[in-house]
Amino acid sequence: MWKPLVRSSIIGGIVVFLWMMISWTVLPFHEMMIKKVKNPTEVISCVSRNTPEDGIYTIPHMDDGDTVASANGDKSPFIFVNINRSVEFSAMTKPIIVGIILQIIGAFLLTYLLLQAKAMKFWKKVRFITIGGLTVALLGAVPSWNWWHYPGSWVFLECLDYVIGWFLGGLVIAKLSKK
Repeated sequence: MWKPLVRSSIIGGIVVFLWMMISWTVLPFHEMMIKKVKNPTEVISCVSRNTPEDGIYTIPHMDDGDTVASANGDKSPFIFVNINRSVEFSAMTKPIIVGIILQIIGAFLLTYLLLQAKAMKFWKKVRFITIGGLTVALLGAVPSWNWWHYPGSWVFLECLDYVIGWFLGGLVIAKLSKK
């Protein structure tokens, strides 16, 4: 069981990672979703002055003491932002390595579940892994829409990435995973 599990995990995880990389760097959809700020220098200056430390900030703040929204009525935007002053935008090596490792771990877990299930034919295995990807999408991306008001189109694209990625990974895992 270990040899097909490890082989399927590594190759399946790499296939999913490659799909995500292509989706983000070659296809235009993610770039189309991310809007540009009108005056980035002004926004960075304002945000830097008003966020004393790295972390997640919301406007209005969750503690009911924030009167910004009520003062501006329903016209105030909801703002959810992650402030991290230590990010090096040119340093992609670490995120790429961590991304590959995470997809391999995901492939390991899904392959392990697949190998614990009753024997299945190729396309049922692919469906099993794809449903795993859909589960990750529903539990990982959709809550951001529900709780943090992410745009539905952004969440749909994230879900589509997971489902397509794990369908492609499922093709490999189904082929390589034999009990």
